[in-house]
Amino acid sequence: MNNEPTLEGIEDFDNNESAESRSIFKKVIVGLLILGAVYAGVKMYFSDVSDRLDTSERPSVYDK
Repeated sequence: MNNEPTLEGIEDFDNNESAESRSIFKKVIVGLLILGAVYAGVKMYFSDVSDRLDTSERPSVYDK
């Protein structure tokens, strides 16, 4: 009647994980770190704004 697994019945509980599941876990973590680094690099590369406001004391728009 009770078909729900218990923690002791789960393969990866209590340091009983297989080498394959450890490998998959490491690959997922490394992949996410690489994806985050690529995202940060792309964001920094394309974040240049060409319409910045001139905040100097005498903006060139008002020079005559």
